[in-house]
Amino acid sequence: MILDLESTNLVGAIPTSIGSLMSLTELHIGWNSFSGRLPSALSNLTNLIILDCQHSGLSGQIPWLTSLTRLESVSLANNNFTGMVPLDGHMYPYLRKMDLSNNLLSGTVLSSLFTQPTLQTLYLQMNRLSGAIEEFQNPSAKLTDIDLSSNQLTGAVPTSFSYLTALHTLQLDNNNFTTVDLNPFLRLRNLTMISASYNPLLSASGDGSKIDASNNSITSLNLAYCNLTRLPLVIRYLPELQHLDLSSNQIHGEIPDWIWRNMSYLDLSNNHFTTVGQRLQYVNIRIIDLSFNMLGGAVPFPFDVYDLDYSNNKFSSIPPSSFLRQFEVAYSVNLANNELSGPIPYSECRKHHPLQILDLSGNNLSGLVPPYLLKGCNDLVVLNLRGNRLDGAWPDEIDESCNLKLVDLHGNHIQGRLPRTLARCQYLLALDIGGNRFVDSFPVWLGQLQELQLLVLRYNNFHGPVSIPPLVEKNSSARYFASVQIIDLAGNGFSGDLPPYLFKSFRSMVLDSNGIAEYDYNVYARAGRSDYQVVIDVAMKQQYMRVAKVPADLMVVDLSCNRFSGFIPRSIGNLTYLHVVNLSHNAFRGKIPRELGQLSRIESLDLSWNRLVGEIPQELAMLTTLEWLNLSYNDLGGRIPSGSQFSTFTSSSFQGGNRGLYGCPLLVKCNLTFVTSLSSSLPPPVQEGSPFDDIMLWLFVGVGFGVGFALTIVLLVVYGCWCKKMVLR
Repeated sequence: MILDLESTNLVGAIPTSIGSLMSLTELHIGWNSFSGRLPSALSNLTNLIILDCQHSGLSGQIPWLTSLTRLESVSLANNNFTGMVPLDGHMYPYLRKMDLSNNLLSGTVLSSLFTQPTLQTLYLQMNRLSGAIEEFQNPSAKLTDIDLSSNQLTGAVPTSFSYLTALHTLQLDNNNFTTVDLNPFLRLRNLTMISASYNPLLSASGDGSKIDASNNSITSLNLAYCNLTRLPLVIRYLPELQHLDLSSNQIHGEIPDWIWRNMSYLDLSNNHFTTVGQRLQYVNIRIIDLSFNMLGGAVPFPFDVYDLDYSNNKFSSIPPSSFLRQFEVAYSVNLANNELSGPIPYSECRKHHPLQILDLSGNNLSGLVPPYLLKGCNDLVVLNLRGNRLDGAWPDEIDESCNLKLVDLHGNHIQGRLPRTLARCQYLLALDIGGNRFVDSFPVWLGQLQELQLLVLRYNNFHGPVSIPPLVEKNSSARYFASVQIIDLAGNGFSGDLPPYLFKSFRSMVLDSNGIAEYDYNVYARAGRSDYQVVIDVAMKQQYMRVAKVPADLMVVDLSCNRFSGFIPRSIGNLTYLHVVNLSHNAFRGKIPRELGQLSRIESLDLSWNRLVGEIPQELAMLTTLEWLNLSYNDLGGRIPSGSQFSTFTSSSFQGGNRGLYGCPLLVKCNLTFVTSLSSSLPPPVQEGSPFDDIMLWLFVGVGFGVGFALTIVLLVVYGCWCKKMVLR
């Protein structure tokens, strides 16, 4: 008899009366929400062959079910069981499968489990098992798959494992094993995978000597994050090897000739390799990652590669003919953060070429942006040329069939107008051209790109008003910059009044009636099967933060260091999901809009260096998430509002100008005081590309950017604000 109650939304405790179903041969009660223990009454089901209680919410110790001698399959994975592994293989002479993974089991792993004559699969990963595994005799002849990963096991990997003649996969990752001798495993003809990554004290020995390795079938070897100091020589005796991961170790010197072969995956990243042993023009490697080493000289392109990552090395030149070849075979080429110089080699991109990601950022490349990257590469999704010395005009030759999602030209010397054919890139997600020499008016035509989320134009020579198309302003349902979550126009020559509809159009920054903003969860440029992470610098709290993984709820408006005038539009209060507002170093006048008090998630607000008058709205004191406030160098007066956040601000948030402003934290707390002149000196100017202090840290955000986001950022300390021809009173 079979009882199948899987995924039936059952709750509560499993009744002990289940033990009266003496004829049961199969019990399937997984994927429910039970509570409590697995009842010992199950020991009455002496005919039971299959017991499946995975994903059931059960806890406590697993009862010893020694009377169930006919069991063939036990699946208790993904619960909260505690205590020791209660199943001795010899108690169950027919047991073929044991899955106790992802629980809270502790104690040691009994070596008798590996001698059970019928057991085929043993899954004990993601528990709290500890101690060493003892050597054993009479190894099973049928055990094919062992997974002991993500425990706290120690000592040597038992050599007895190499006598499990049917073994197919051995997974030992995320433990504290200290030694493994790979030599004996070469005699196993059925073994295809050994995975022992994330064993930080592991010493892997074995040189293939005195072993007949001609018949081994190992296709995958993973020894990442093991602090290895040399390459395991046994690799040269693995003729079927297709997947090799030795990343994040301490291996030095040359990558030897014998490691290069036709394979599907090679990861030697995050080591200390200095040279490549041989030319790779006849090597076919599907995915190769040599990033974060110390490799130099000419870039060694394989003959055939799908995904190539050579970033963060010291490569100095690109062989033109090999570079051309990559456009014909590669899907992704990443040469970021090397020492490449000179012009980008000429190539030719055609419709059938597969290249989707090209990252040459962080080098010393010069010359023009090659027209073929924009005209012929119709499948190109990511173009990252950030941080080079490219100059000249951006060719206005973008094809109608443009598939670009990310264009990053930040920090070059590109001149002229923004190409109007960029409007053909209907899938464009992020555009960063900051820190160049573009001379143009506000690109109002970019507002029609419905996917555009990040727009960075800062520190160029854009000028004139920020205008809104008349048809858009008259039609409240029109979508204009509707998906933008970060807009940075700082450090240009924009002028005039801000049109109120500009802020009304930023719909992604508005919470709906349910408190949910209109945006996707992650910000990335999807290219094929890869998600290319968007990196952006955000000015916040008087410092630039390099956000390596942009959360989709990071909302920023930065219009600082321009010549905007007039009143701050009250419609900015509609952007209730904003985190950062910077309107400093302009010529805004009038009062601070009370509507700013509606920005319930604001963390940084900078209105300094304007011509604002009147009192500080009491509504600002109600902003419980506000961590940074700068209202200095205006003409504000009256008492500084009191509130939980305002009590944390120093006098620098208010000092400078602001004749008539009084109250804490200023020195004059009770009497009206006047400042007759701006006695404080201006902050020293800083230009894009000035030296910054880089500080690596983890930012765990509590109330901002969404609960639970952890961002890796680089703080780029700003020594002031560069404002072009900024005129103060």
